[in-house]
Amino acid sequence: MIDLSVVVPVRDEEGNLVELTNRLHAVLSTLSLRYEIIFVTDLNRDNTPAVLRQLNQQDERVKAIKLSNAFGHHVAVLAGLAHTQGSAVVIMDGDLQDYPEDIPALHARLCEGYDIVYGTKARKNDSVFRNLLSRAFLKVLRRLSDFDMDINTSMFRIVSRRVVNAVLQFKERDPSLTFIMGLIGFPTARVPVTSGSRKHGQTKYSLWRQINLAITSLVSFSTKPLRIVSMLGLCTSGFALLYFLFALIAWAFFAVPVAGWTSLAALLGLVGGAILFAQGITGEYVARVFLETKGRPPYVIEMRLGFKEETIAKVSSLQQ
Repeated sequence: MIDLSVVVPVRDEEGNLVELTNRLHAVLSTLSLRYEIIFVTDLNRDNTPAVLRQLNQQDERVKAIKLSNAFGHHVAVLAGLAHTQGSAVVIMDGDLQDYPEDIPALHARLCEGYDIVYGTKARKNDSVFRNLLSRAFLKVLRRLSDFDMDINTSMFRIVSRRVVNAVLQFKERDPSLTFIMGLIGFPTARVPVTSGSRKHGQTKYSLWRQINLAITSLVSFSTKPLRIVSMLGLCTSGFALLYFLFALIAWAFFAVPVAGWTSLAALLGLVGGAILFAQGITGEYVARVFLETKGRPPYVIEMRLGFKEETIAKVSSLQQ
């Protein structure tokens, strides 16, 4: 009988775990709720697994899952969601940039009847370039998405049990959970939260990982890039046809010699670039179809700490 579960994906967060856990205990105890804290980790270069084991020994409400490989941030959250028992679930990062002290505000909004309440930050402690890139991507995704959904990339949120059950029905190998929750479309609200700063360690989201996540999300929730490529091919073909007619008329009626290698090279470069771009976009979709058809499990669990047998049995049935 658990009222609230907290899912925290962590990697190389040895220096933040004790402070985060203590602050979570202090905040959650004020809510007079029965709760559990579930940390999910995978490959670490520090002593994160050992610290998690120690925290579990000190308090059985602190639980841990270790995945056998680096399956990804969102997959780690998905594994944590599958193990939750609470009627509501908080999802937050473990680098102390999400403040546990904001959980009561999220929970209060959830109690008003919303199923998803996510935190919005006035500014993120990222570089100006990354903030601009993130905002540009959200605008592009809103325009290209095949679905009308509330898009927010912040992982810090609280969701109801029926949202968790709905998310677990999605069997995608490379899930984008924030967008899946937007796609589900249950009543959603926003709450301003604090934008904290990392105290220990380094961010795990390099610029390349952010770009890769953006491409994955775009391909997963929109088929419009394929249509854009088709239109680009049509426009390129039309431009080439017009250029050919122009050169033919100039030669036949005005005795204007056709330009040589310069125009030909430019035209070939334009057409060749359009073809490669179209192949790249199509390849992204084909690659994801290929990966989905393999039927691989999204993650493999190496170790669990603090879970009961019935919870493990439930997770095993979900993976089948």
